[in-house]
Amino acid sequence: MAVLILGQVALGKYAHELPLSPDKLDAMMWHKSMGITLLLLAAMRMTWIWMHPRPPPEFVSASWQRMAARLNHIMLYVLMFAVPLSGWLMNSAKNVPFSIFRTIPLPPLIGPNESRGKLFQWWHEVLVVAILVLITVHVLAALWHHFRKRDNVLLQMLGIGVKP
Repeated sequence: MAVLILGQVALGKYAHELPLSPDKLDAMMWHKSMGITLLLLAAMRMTWIWMHPRPPPEFVSASWQRMAARLNHIMLYVLMFAVPLSGWLMNSAKNVPFSIFRTIPLPPLIGPNESRGKLFQWWHEVLVVAILVLITVHVLAALWHHFRKRDNVLLQMLGIGVKP
């Protein structure tokens, strides 16, 4: 998910910077379609986690580390929903019709409202920065466990770790 999210952020930045043109409209269509796809993947991931809970890594001994990891996970999941929803709300408020991959019409979540469109655009940008910060913290913590503590937390996160 982190790799997909990072790609989505790069695509959004690229699309935003393009001048108004068919290329910009194509890039925005891909950005919005991938955003909705990521929203659906996050929903499927949450469903899977609820149905198949995994115990926390046993190698994290400090309670503050367990609490920090739990908070980071919760915030990542909140943002995996909040970022695409804020984009959808922005799109709706700006009264921009949209079809996922040009095939499935996406209904507006709210009616047209220019000031709300600007507000949701601001929130979308803030939430993107927040998810980038949390992904960075998550990756750095995993690397710290792997290279500094030399435990299996990273391998467990990747689904290939075994208990020592």
